[in-house]
Amino acid sequence: MRIIVLLSLWGVLAGSVSAQKIVTGLAAVANTKLYYEMEGKGDPVVFIHETALDTRQWDAQWKAFARHFKVIRYDIRGFGQSDRARDPHNPSEDLKGLLDYLHIEKAHIVGLALGGNVALNFAAKYPGRVLKIVAADATLDGFTDYTPLLNATVGRIIDLASHQGWHDEQQDVWLRSPLMRLYAADDKTVINLSEMICDYHGDHFINPRIDPAFGTPSTLELLSTVTAPTLVLVGEKDEESFHRVANLLVKKIPNVRKKEIKGAGHLSNMDKPKVFNKLTIQFLNTIRR
Repeated sequence: MRIIVLLSLWGVLAGSVSAQKIVTGLAAVANTKLYYEMEGKGDPVVFIHETALDTRQWDAQWKAFARHFKVIRYDIRGFGQSDRARDPHNPSEDLKGLLDYLHIEKAHIVGLALGGNVALNFAAKYPGRVLKIVAADATLDGFTDYTPLLNATVGRIIDLASHQGWHDEQQDVWLRSPLMRLYAADDKTVINLSEMICDYHGDHFINPRIDPAFGTPSTLELLSTVTAPTLVLVGEKDEESFHRVANLLVKKIPNVRKKEIKGAGHLSNMDKPKVFNKLTIQFLNTIRR
């Protein structure tokens, strides 16, 4: 009986130690507060999410990367548990503020879609703060060659939300859009995505004026100045616009490589997490050229 009690007590203590590994908080950055989570040891890796999503987008990456790196994920201003956006802002400046707050001098930056745009803009403006970049299914301010389908999709959701708010109908339209479609994900991931969309307040669709503003020159114009080794990832089934962006990144960034993730859509890290994790970890662990 005593052995059983001791084993049970050890299990409780071990669970407590494990729980203490994750640090969470609100970082005071400029005139806002950013929610963040941090775990692990080693080179820092910062994960940055897509529009309308939050830190939970990286659930399938979190433990896998925490075994190799110090992992940080945060909610961009206006999303998740961070303060809501009131005015246009530059999210790459918020990222700098977060790294300063956490006393992190240099980090790998992994971003998807909007997060990829933030990563690239940050790398261009603060090259000394970046180890490597992974830009997955990235958007790109300054880029205009988006397809009519993508323009119509985004235009429709903005029209619906700005006139009717962000309710079940609008959330369903966004979940069914090419940007949110999951091709290979399991049920748990599908539920996770639905919960993020339902928890999002819709501010950026209701009032696009508060969208992230990267300033001038645009990130597109700055790509040739990105010196960090860069991995461009794109889902095979992602909307054509993002393949165009990926190809442009390969042409403009000096030290770059590209991989296509078979069977994945726009949210490639959620659709094919094992492939995404393998490609990204291998890249981050390679010796810098």
